[in-house]
Amino acid sequence: MKIELPDKDLKDALFDAFGTPAADGLTVPGDGVVAVVLAYNEALRFPYFLEHYRVLGIRHFIVVDNASNDGTGALLAGQPDISVIRTEKPYRDYKSVWRQLICDRYLEGRWVIFPDVDELLVYPGWPELSIDGLAEYLDRDGFQALFTPMVDMYPEGPLKDLAYESGQSFAEVCPFFDGDGYRYNPLKGSHGKRYRTPPRHVFGGTRERLFHQNAKRPKNALDRLLLSTIFNLRANARRSDLGRKLDHLLFKLVKSALPSPAAVQSKIPLLKWDAGLKFSGGVHGIDRDIAVAPDWGALLHFKYLDDFRSKVAEAISRKQHTDNAGHYVDYDSQMDRLMQEGLRYPGSVRFTGPRSLIDCGLMRETEALRRWREASPAS
Repeated sequence: MKIELPDKDLKDALFDAFGTPAADGLTVPGDGVVAVVLAYNEALRFPYFLEHYRVLGIRHFIVVDNASNDGTGALLAGQPDISVIRTEKPYRDYKSVWRQLICDRYLEGRWVIFPDVDELLVYPGWPELSIDGLAEYLDRDGFQALFTPMVDMYPEGPLKDLAYESGQSFAEVCPFFDGDGYRYNPLKGSHGKRYRTPPRHVFGGTRERLFHQNAKRPKNALDRLLLSTIFNLRANARRSDLGRKLDHLLFKLVKSALPSPAAVQSKIPLLKWDAGLKFSGGVHGIDRDIAVAPDWGALLHFKYLDDFRSKVAEAISRKQHTDNAGHYVDYDSQMDRLMQEGLRYPGSVRFTGPRSLIDCGLMRETEALRRWREASPAS
């Protein structure tokens, strides 16, 4: 059951959502980009996650620790740039409310990033361009959000051979991603109408290649034409009401030829927060029309580390993720094959920086951003 924000005093709402008065007593710096992070048992990933975002220029982390029992709490304790709210409320019901209440209480009018602990944000100009520099560019041109495909990263060989040490760069052990097999289309049904930003999402990629290949019918010539043009990863989304309706009409022609279920593989993780914004569960959609930059970043997604098998079993047991952790059941069904054979295929690409993503259509840089970066080398 998804919990909606209660119509009550913000202090009372914070207590109801977190079950602790600590949520209303944080000390948050008054400037810089802040990270809001929801976490459960992420002691393995947190050291490098924090290093990556500190290097980007994140000034402060607000971490919601959902009753971790692997040492996550001890790892985070006492770090001056981290505020921790520990709660035992169910993630499945409260994940959107937690983010929204924290931002309404502390971060209105501020740039906020919402990464999971297995996600690393990169963008055009990374690593030289700081997160503050990126926010300055977005502010200058009146944008309120950055769109990012989620790019699953995986190792060169079988998962059974992976040996990751906490604090090590994620990309050192998982440097590969799928270079093709993506599409860029609107959400179907009422969900897409309610959460209007962004107008389109990325689908496909590694998860679909490995776990979701079944469709109601084979693709015909019209399907292939629409997917290679209108819904190609490099296409532009229509933002007007008429354009959105046309997108949905065209997508109806092809959707029965696409794998189902189709998991959204994109987020809007960097936002300038307005009070009252609402997420669509995860950080995939927003309920208002807001200005999204034409430039794309990317969230490098590092699920396939040493703890993959145990994480999948844990998620299935807890049932705190979407559809009672349905996609974790998909992972589990292919676990032995992934452990023995790995994830690489002929279309795998090694990540070497933003250019490797731009070349595949998974990152975009406008001429305006390129010129701005060249004129602001110290940002």
